[in-house]
Amino acid sequence: MNSNLLMDKIILIQKEYKELLISLLPKLKSGFAAEALDEINIFWLRNMNIVRLYLEAMAPYSNSYVFTAATFLDYEDNEHLPFLLIGENHILDDPLSRYSELCGKLPEGRDADYLYNQVKTTAEDNIKILDNLQSNLFIIPLRLLAQSKADDIVFQESERLFLGLFNGIDSIDDYFIKCDSIDNIIKYARDDTEKIVMFSETDNKELPFKERFHNSMADAEFMIDPAKSDAYNFFSMVFGNILQAISILACCMEYGCIPYIRYPVSFHYLNIISNSVLEGSEVNILQFKMSVAFILHKLCDKSQLSSIGTSEFLIKKQSYGFNDKLFKNFDLQKIANENEIDISIAQEINKELEGFYNYILNE
Repeated sequence: MNSNLLMDKIILIQKEYKELLISLLPKLKSGFAAEALDEINIFWLRNMNIVRLYLEAMAPYSNSYVFTAATFLDYEDNEHLPFLLIGENHILDDPLSRYSELCGKLPEGRDADYLYNQVKTTAEDNIKILDNLQSNLFIIPLRLLAQSKADDIVFQESERLFLGLFNGIDSIDDYFIKCDSIDNIIKYARDDTEKIVMFSETDNKELPFKERFHNSMADAEFMIDPAKSDAYNFFSMVFGNILQAISILACCMEYGCIPYIRYPVSFHYLNIISNSVLEGSEVNILQFKMSVAFILHKLCDKSQLSSIGTSEFLIKKQSYGFNDKLFKNFDLQKIANENEIDISIAQEINKELEGFYNYILNE
């Protein structure tokens, strides 16, 4: 398909998606959220062939970044600005398609109420993005499109990596038999499990593992069930992060995209797992650009970027050539071949950010 025609099709799908979200908003705000989410998934499945064609034809050749492992982007807090600053093509991995599956599993109660509130917030945020960013950022349920091909493989690999944290445990059933308490989890854990596992953004690895686990139970209010065993809650937190990381890696490798991650726990698992299960020049570049995007998000001063309107920001980003200037500082060929970085990423990002801030103010 002609690239211009393909782009027109994607833009039309985005417009139709915005109209669908607006029409479904009353349902998403009420007790009919699960029904509305099913309609959203049907919409994406109906458009799957065109979306996949776009991803296969356009994304791998255009330095594409995927905003993923997040509940929503947060347009009002200008989270789109640092995301749009890096790369050329920008995709928001739509969380709404994943919420559909969760809604069907949660009984009524606190967790379900929290999820439905997230659904409403995400839908409203998506509408703002589609309204204001048009063809500069496409909302696509990347992992929904990939899951039909790789779900079983992703789940099996996640199980293998989770079981690899232990000695003498042969299956998930075996884990639940032997590891009812955190003391038993520590008993069977490999020597390096404490270094591999990260429970939360505030997880302090200087503390004893048992204390870290109990602290995480207090922090992860909506990820755990205090009425259930330590084994259940440890599994929920750790296996969930492993499964998410492998799912993201699988679809990003399939479509040649770079994960843009802002949550340290998600980045930690993506980084560790990509190092342990994949190798080659493409993986080295993915890891490096993923790291650059993560550090950029942490260092970027959104107040500087939002001092001008979004349209003007996009024009100035293009004319300044931020992405090209930044990556000229790194030897990508060496990184691709050796996965080595002999220059401070943070230092180079800060330098280019300061240059762009000055460009915005002084041009």
